[in-house]
Amino acid sequence: MRFLLVVLAADAVEYASHRAYHEVPFLWRFHAVHHSPSQMDWLSGSRLHLFEILATRALILVPIFLLGFPQDTIYAYIIFVSIQAVLIHSNIATHLGWLRYVVVTPQFHHWHHASDAEALDRNYAAHTPIFDLIFGTYHQPKERWPESYGTVKPIPGNFLQQLIYPFSGTIHMLVERKKRA
Repeated sequence: MRFLLVVLAADAVEYASHRAYHEVPFLWRFHAVHHSPSQMDWLSGSRLHLFEILATRALILVPIFLLGFPQDTIYAYIIFVSIQAVLIHSNIATHLGWLRYVVVTPQFHHWHHASDAEALDRNYAAHTPIFDLIFGTYHQPKERWPESYGTVKPIPGNFLQQLIYPFSGTIHMLVERKKRA
């Protein structure tokens, strides 16, 4: 029971923070690194900007720790989320019937990564689509998978460029300001 509470609490935070990463332009620049691959595979879940890794893990794990959940429950959650992150980014077709409304599947999360117009800014939850159903962001066509992936506006491809990318507008603005001074 404690484990399910942690999963639901973590997913509520994940939904809110993930939606913010998409809807707040400054945060999107960090999250765009995760959405940049034009093909999905099990490693896509590992492509994240360092800021996003630290911020998201802190937003989820610190409250769980402060709420007093036992260490074994927290460890079980960390193991679960690590395995699930690989699974939902993989190309494994799962047919769960009505459970597709309860458990995030690879198909559900692929629609989140799709650059197809119908899929933009959808499917924010990581563990259960319940929050997407509640807030109207659920999108999972029954028999179809997305046609295209990646960001609508391409971002740089190498590690260093992606590390700097979220700050590139600010850096450009500072350089221009210095030139005028």
